[in-house]
Formats: sequence, C-alpha cells, structure tokens
Amino acid sequence: MKKYNHTSMKVLAVLAAGFAVLKFSGYVLKGRGAAMEISAYLISTAALVLLAVLLGQGKRILPLRDGWKCLFTKGWYVLLASGILLFTVLSGLAREKEISFSPAAFLGFTAVCFLTACFEEIWFRGIIQGILEENRQRGKGSFWKTACITSALFGAMHLTNLLHRPEYILGTVTQAFYAFSLGMILSMVMRASGNIGTVILLHAIFNFSGSLSDAFVRQVRQQGDLPAASAVFILVLLMPGILCAGRMCRNCESPFLMKDRREALAVSKEKKDRIDQNRFS
Repeated sequence: MKKYNHTSMKVLAVLAAGFAVLKFSGYVLKGRGAAMEISAYLISTAALVLLAVLLGQGKRILPLRDGWKCLFTKGWYVLLASGILLFTVLSGLAREKEISFSPAAFLGFTAVCFLTACFEEIWFRGIIQGILEENRQRGKGSFWKTACITSALFGAMHLTNLLHRPEYILGTVTQAFYAFSLGMILSMVMRASGNIGTVILLHAIFNFSGSLSDAFVRQVRQQGDLPAASAVFILVLLMPGILCAGRMCRNCESPFLMKDRREALAVSKEKKDRIDQNRFS
C-alpha cells in the first residue's frame, strides 16, 4: 500500500509539474506571436526532459536509434486515422471560398504540432508511464492497467481546455475521449519500441492531420462548439483504437523490461560462477 501511495504521489507531482511548467512559460510569452509560442513549448519540453532525468526516467526519452519499425507495425491505426482525417480536412478546404495562406504561418503551425507532441509524449508516455511501469514490475498487475491509467490522465488533461473555451463543451469532451483511445495505442507503441521518438512522430502526424485547417481558414470562422455530426465522426473513427490496443497488449514486450531481465540474469550468472569458484578453490 505504501508503494502504491508513493507511486500515486509521484504521478500527481509530475502532473502538477507539467501543468505548472506549461502555464508559466505560456503566461510569460503570452500574446507575443507565433515565435514566442514556439519558444514556450521549447522551454516547457526542456524542463520536462530535465524532470525525467531527475526522476530516473532518462532512459525512456534518450534512446532514439531503435524501434522505428513500430511506427508501422504498432502505430498503423494512428497513421490510418490520420490519413482519413487529412482527406476530410482537405476536402473541406477545397469547398472553402475564403482561404488565407502564409508560408511563415504554415511553418509555425507545423512546428507547434511537433512541439506539442514532444511535450505531451515526454510528459505522459515518457515520465508518467515509466513511473507506473516501474511500480508494476515491483508488484503484480498487467500493462493494460498501466496503459489505461496513463491514457485516462492524458484524456482528462484535455478537459482543462474548457478553462480557455467554456463554450466548446462538446468539442472538448470529444477530444478527451479520443485522446484516451489515441493514448492507448501510443502507450503500446512506446512499450514495444522503447523509443519516445516513435510516439512523438505519430502524435505530431495526428495533430497535423486533424488541425490542418487552422493554417488556412481564418480564426473568426472557428468560433462556437463542435458540430454533433463531426463529434460522432471523430469518435467512430478513433474509439476502435482501444480494441487495437487490446490486441497489441497481448504480444507487446517492453525493451526496457527485457534489458532489465538480461542484466538481472547476467548478475545472477556472475554470482553463481563466483560461488562455484569459491567452492572448488
């Protein structure tokens, strides 16, 4: 029980720290243009990387060489959903009469999509999921529970958008639900690949595909809540991701866990050899 409470306190502390870092950097650089928004995410991400290292989770965010094939073998549903969303958005843009495009604004939008993914993935799949996985390895429980908790917190985090747009109720609730489904798949990809870069890239592709119209359509037209038909379409498209995550969980072994097992076996073999040498000497 004490270990469980200790883990819960660490997770809550990381959640609070992530919110504090994001809000502080956003407040300091608020209203100073797209460049400052990008700077805010860079500062926030750097702070989370430092926090990960301090909490002993640096090994989850620093290895970026292996596991890239999991983008397709495990993250295929995210890529498929992103492709469908991108086709839908482009079809809508083709019917728009007033479209404003600026290369600088487009590059800024792309950078924000990527940096948002960096921040959120290091925060949730990097640090929080890492803390929960360590607790699971010490006791009993399945990775499915770890993924559900991480994804539920990820979805609930998006409900804070109501603080900025209280009129956007249906859109925010819909976002929380599909964020949970997306988070489940990303948790499986992170577990299988051991490479935070894979989930960052998948998350960034999804952000870009679903929000591309923001780079072309004037913000004045985006007031009001999400249409009910759009909410249903998004949920029908993304909620089956939970089922895909469930299937992946059965054949999903963590490279971090496998490495720990190999090290434990090596230490055990070394001790056994030492005992045998002392016995026959």
